[in-house]
Amino acid sequence: MRANSRARACGLLLGGWLALAASTALSAHRLDEYLQAARIDLRPASVSIDLDLTPGAVVAESVIAAIDRDGNGRLSIDEENAYAREIVRQLELRLDGAPLEPQLRSSAFPAIDALRLGEAAIRLRVSASHHTLASGEHQLFFANGHLTRQSVYLANALVPATALVAVTTQHRSADQRELTIDYAVGTAARTGVTSSGLLVGLVAAVLIVRYTRRQGN
Repeated sequence: MRANSRARACGLLLGGWLALAASTALSAHRLDEYLQAARIDLRPASVSIDLDLTPGAVVAESVIAAIDRDGNGRLSIDEENAYAREIVRQLELRLDGAPLEPQLRSSAFPAIDALRLGEAAIRLRVSASHHTLASGEHQLFFANGHLTRQSVYLANALVPATALVAVTTQHRSADQRELTIDYAVGTAARTGVTSSGLLVGLVAAVLIVRYTRRQGN
């Protein structure tokens, strides 16, 4: 019981730290890049993705033009929804090799002036439901194909909110556009909650430091 309590406390602390670290990386992105940061939450019967898209000031006008389809200088609800759905169509999810269909659950767009200044993020919540996973090892593959020529990517699994899931390893492509997450569900997860949570936190720390140093060069 004490071990489980310590594991949950560790998970909460790491979750807060990851959110702070992610916000630090977002604030340090270059002016000529479109930063797309994905945070993936794994559950026994679903996957949720928080996707933050922050255009730097130099590329902001091209992003605004992609949203403002009628070119009137204003972003309507219909235009925002169409752009959000287009992003979701360019995401790929596979669970244990089988495709999942991501669904847009919510979106939030900043004021157009804030986008132009490179100071604000478009925030999407995406999810995909699936059958309840059997106890044991599983693998999720995630890929983001939105505006690859002008974008940089960050992708990371969140510390699971339930003790029934534990992330074991994460494998990224060099540009972090693709992320493969190995994780355990059920009895296998209970034995690895603390170690998996620490692994996620350490991986995120390395990525944030590497990204921040790159921006200073």
